[in-house]
Order: sequence, then structure tokens, then C-alpha cells
Amino acid sequence: MAKMVGLSRNLKFHWLNEVARLYVEGLDENEIKDRLNEYLRFEITSPTNIRKTREILMNIWVYENDYTAAIRDEALRLFQKDFDYALPVHWCMMLAAYPVFQDMCRLIGKISEFEETITTKQLKQKLFDEWGERSTLFHSSDKLIATLKALEALDSEKTGVYSVKKHEYTKPEIVNFMLLAMMKIDNAGYYSLLELENSVYLFPFKYMVSKEALLTNERFTTGTFGGELTISLKG
Repeated sequence: MAKMVGLSRNLKFHWLNEVARLYVEGLDENEIKDRLNEYLRFEITSPTNIRKTREILMNIWVYENDYTAAIRDEALRLFQKDFDYALPVHWCMMLAAYPVFQDMCRLIGKISEFEETITTKQLKQKLFDEWGERSTLFHSSDKLIATLKALEALDSEKTGVYSVKKHEYTKPEIVNFMLLAMMKIDNAGYYSLLELENSVYLFPFKYMVSKEALLTNERFTTGTFGGELTISLKG
């Protein structure tokens, strides 16, 4: 069965903040829908596009799948604790909600390991190779790139050419949350410290993994493989 693309509208940072804030207020789904409709109406004129955008935002923060349910409580705690954490928190929730966002991040992360710039043509072709050449994906890929620009994960060198823009985070609690989310989504079992420090899913973030913080965090467990320290999730 073909994977659903789903993320068919570009998103803005303050829209993500708004849906998270509404969820924190404890409103029910219908109340959040109504409030988002009013909020988005200031920037989007088409009722169809308002509805589509609203549903994408709700899929990230309100509706549940196994991945969003596993990280949402911690995401909300960090969102409320420090607004500086908002970008990585939203990022991880988007990874959890949308496989196409996961794949786009993975592709950009891999390309940027070897090349300073990334083109729209590269990203579209690689997505088509994995997802098939669907009209919905052709449309959504442009929206995904626009979202990454809006979140300041990509800088535009010129039309269709981008470079990664880094955001630095040093506090162990937000770094550990990003690693937790990535490991749940990637589900590779165990990781070396080097792999954790260079996750392709977290390509716009500059962070340092604290071995001590991982060792004292109850959500992680350590082991060895080939004489090298490995980190995995408990349970």
C-alpha cells in the first residue's frame, strides 16, 4: 500500500506555536479547529486551504499516532518551559507525524554531509525514487521546501539552490529529547555516540551529545558493540 504524503501545505513557525498553545490550553478538538480557522484566516483566504492547513497542524499536535503519542507529553513540557526550545520541539513532532517529512530531512541530511548546496531538482528526484512519481508528491515537495525555509532550516542561495542553516542547542534536556524522538522514529535499535551526534533527521541543529547526560537518563540504556559504546532506548 502506498504511503500517504499528507503534508500538502507549507507551514509557518507561528502557526505551529499557535496549535501547540491551543492544545496546552486543554481545548477539545472542535474548539481547536474553530480557533485555528479564525487564526489562519488572517493569512489564508481560501477556505479549502485553511482547512488543509488546519488539519496538518492538528495532525502534528492534536491527533495521535504511535510516534506522536510517545513524545508529545515531553514535547509539551519543553515547549512550555522555554520558548527557545520551540523549533526543535516542533521539528520532532513533525518527524513523528509525517513520514514524508522524515524522508525529506533524511535526504537533506545525507546530501549536506558531502555537498555545501542542495537543489530542488535533487530533492524531488530522490523523493520520487522512494515514493514514486505522484502528482501529490510533486506538489507537496515544494511545500516541504517552503516550510523548511520558513523554519529557517534552509537558506536560499538562489532560486532552487539551498544551504543548511544551523541552530545551536547545548542544554542536555532538549538534546536528549531530540535524540529520543529521532531514535523512536528511526527505530534502528542502537546507536554509537558518533551516529547520535550526526543524525540526518536533525540536520539543521548543531548540538553536542553528553555521554554523562545519557547515562543518567532513565529513557536510555547503554551497551557495547565491537568494543564501542552504544546507546539504545529502554523498553
